[in-house]
Amino acid sequence: MRMVHYYSLLAVLVVPALLATVATGIWAEDATTHLSVGLFGAMGAVAAQTLLILFMIITGRVLRSAMESRSLDEEFLTEANRFFSVRRAYPVAGLASLSIVAAAVLGYGQRAFGAPDAVHMLLGLVAIGFNAWALQLGFQTLVSNQALLDRVAAELDRIDREHPEEVPVEEPMDPELAARRWFIAACVAWLPYFYWVFVEWRGDFAEVHPLFPVLSAGFSAYACVCAYLVKHTA
Repeated sequence: MRMVHYYSLLAVLVVPALLATVATGIWAEDATTHLSVGLFGAMGAVAAQTLLILFMIITGRVLRSAMESRSLDEEFLTEANRFFSVRRAYPVAGLASLSIVAAAVLGYGQRAFGAPDAVHMLLGLVAIGFNAWALQLGFQTLVSNQALLDRVAAELDRIDREHPEEVPVEEPMDPELAARRWFIAACVAWLPYFYWVFVEWRGDFAEVHPLFPVLSAGFSAYACVCAYLVKHTA
């Protein structure tokens, strides 16, 4: 699967979650339902925008590394720089993440700042609309960027066929380092849950939706399994 497919999958999950957040905020009598759905939607939206930003940063670095190690035409890097300077997806993705986080924080505006609930509702609607537009723009950008990467890959394959002596020798991955990174990911998976328990609810575990620790445990267990497999099957 390509990055555009992962991004599209996240978008398919995020958009209904954001719409459900609006619906539960207006009609649900239980605030916990709105809080749980809104948390899932906000995390998904930030994850999608972060994925786009990281991919665009990595793309530029990969192209520069390819030019340093292979006799790749500099026109590709020039086109990539022009691509990033013209496309608005990079700053839009950052602003979309900030808007959804600001809306989530103002959900506690009445309790923390004395702000009226209408402020949270208005900012939430703006953030959801802005994120929907950012997701569409991000999809279009990834499609265009993938076309550039395909051209670079085709050129690298041509260079490999014509100049096999330039093909770099890849060093084997250190299984200890890879396993350590997966273990760190397993620990980080619990941070949002502990933040919500000890910061937002002052240590009251009963206030946290039961689905939250289940998701955290699932991500953590997956990372632990990956760490074990990387270390013992390498």
